[in-house]
Amino acid sequence: MAQLLAEQGLAPAEQPEDAQVLIVNTCGFLANARRESAQAIQELLEARRPGQVVIAAGCMAALDEHRAEIPAGVDAILSTREWPQISQVIGRLLDIPLAPIRPDGGSPMLASFRRARVTGPSAYVKIADGCDHACSFCAIPLIKGGQASKRPSDVVREIRELVDAGVKEVVLVSQDTIRYGADLGIKHGLPGLVRLIAEQVPALRWLRMLYIYPSPLVFRLIDAMAETPACVPYLDMPIQHADPDILRAMGRPSNVDLYRRIFSYAREKLDGAVLRTTLIVGFPGETDEQFQRLYDFVAEIEFDHVGVFTYSREAPTPSARLAHPVPPVVAEERRAALLELQQRISLKKNRALIGRTLEVLIEGVGELEDEAGHREPISVGHAARHAPEVDGLVFIPGAQPVGALIPARIVDAGPYDLWAKPAAPSAAVPGWHPNRAARPRAASQPGRRAAPGPGARARRAGR
Repeated sequence: MAQLLAEQGLAPAEQPEDAQVLIVNTCGFLANARRESAQAIQELLEARRPGQVVIAAGCMAALDEHRAEIPAGVDAILSTREWPQISQVIGRLLDIPLAPIRPDGGSPMLASFRRARVTGPSAYVKIADGCDHACSFCAIPLIKGGQASKRPSDVVREIRELVDAGVKEVVLVSQDTIRYGADLGIKHGLPGLVRLIAEQVPALRWLRMLYIYPSPLVFRLIDAMAETPACVPYLDMPIQHADPDILRAMGRPSNVDLYRRIFSYAREKLDGAVLRTTLIVGFPGETDEQFQRLYDFVAEIEFDHVGVFTYSREAPTPSARLAHPVPPVVAEERRAALLELQQRISLKKNRALIGRTLEVLIEGVGELEDEAGHREPISVGHAARHAPEVDGLVFIPGAQPVGALIPARIVDAGPYDLWAKPAAPSAAVPGWHPNRAARPRAASQPGRRAAPGPGARARRAGR
């Protein structure tokens, strides 16, 4: 929507009070996200000045069960399938001439745009939208419909534009990334796309993929990753659970041995393989024995990163009709147990990195303040083993050039984050000034966090 409006000559505003149009792109996937979306809309409605318009867009509007949760008083509502109409809607509300624009791409759900605007050294590229699976807990197919993939040529063009603008890392995403191209009739679409990107955009330094659905095709993807130097050795495969009966109730692949073989193959083929997964605890009917099976699987595989979520009952999904709900307090206890286990695993893996040199992509510069009040610059970035906005960070003393990939020697480690020193002298950021940096909340010690500066990214909870 922002790109469509920019092409019409509208300029983005830094603060809501400076804008004439306020758009909230809502999430309808989980109850907490819907509450946050509704709260954001309500706050804008209460604070808006005369002449401002408020538009609610996105997933909440696409679900009939939750559309009524959008606060009254918004000037327009656009669902996920209606967002290309944003120009006409704003033109009508403001009484200004805005011509209808049809974005490139075969589906209104998925458009391809010029990617000239860059806000950091990493960028996400959505290669498909929607999902053809029927996971019993998930509302995405109800919100977005079946999968629609971008043409390979459009994906390559977007990545080339991003790299030309200075992006060092591209992250390919969709709801079901491994099935990319299936709707276009492309066989082995994602492995082929990886090879095409490497051939057509040789200047790309890091290529990463997220949300790989468990499938035998993952073996081919791992082969393509191993053959492609730009691919970071990072496999994000959400398995959700490790008990076959729970997986069948979830509508997920229930062959847990397939999971084992995929993770083992990744470690065999990818030098320094990093494994990430996502889990759900407290699914209806989950017994202590079934949870223990999941706990034991996590201990066995020893993932590098794990996201753990408690089951959220969502009315339009099939799992909402299942009997034997798990009490919330039990679900939270199980989540805490898994996170405690994973913290021990992550700490062991991170400490094993001490003394090694990793390439770090610098995202921002902040300040560090010790107990005596002395301040010094500190840079924040991530290594190939960290997905931006998702995993841990690497802290390096001094003001390193934002957007640079620098070698850094790891000197200390916590469960999530790493502390490093430049492995080679690095020039300070030209024109850097403390006023442009965020203030820290703690000294640079494991378990205590320094605040990242401009461009540094927040991370999801539940690692």
